[in-house]
Amino acid sequence: MRVIIPLLWCAVLFVCTCTMSFKLLLQHFIIEFRWDSNPNLGDLFRMNDVWLTSKLYLLQKIGHFSGFFVLTMLIISAGGRQLHTIRRGVLLAAGYAVLTEVLQLYFGRDGRMIDMFIDGAGIALAARIMYTSMKGNQAKRGRVLKLN
Repeated sequence: MRVIIPLLWCAVLFVCTCTMSFKLLLQHFIIEFRWDSNPNLGDLFRMNDVWLTSKLYLLQKIGHFSGFFVLTMLIISAGGRQLHTIRRGVLLAAGYAVLTEVLQLYFGRDGRMIDMFIDGAGIALAARIMYTSMKGNQAKRGRVLKLN
C-alpha cells in the first residue's frame, strides 16, 4: 500500500514531462501524447535554449526541482523511514529523472541534461532532510533508551 502514493506521483510526473505541450496542460488541461520513434538523442546535451527571462521556463525548472524532491520524500517514506532506505530512494528517484528526460525526446518534448541536474538538486535536498530527520529521531530514541 505504501508504494501506491509514490507510483501515483510518478504518473503525475510522467504526464507533466511527456505531454506534448506543457503550456497547453497548464492553461487548458490538455493532455496529449505523440510518439517520435526516431528522436535526436543529442538534444539531451543542448545548452543553448536556456530562457531565464521566461516565466514558463522558470516554472518548469521549479517543477523539476519540486517534483523530484516530493518523489524522493515519498519513496524514502514508503521504505519505512530507515536510514538504509535513503540510498534506495535516491537511486530510484535519480533513475526516474534520467528516464523521464530521455522519454521526453520520444514524446516530442525537450529532454535536457540540465534538467537532470535540477532534478538531482531536488533529490539531494530531500535526501538530506530525510537523513537529518532520521538521525535526529535515532538520537532521541537512543537518549530515551539510555535514560531507562
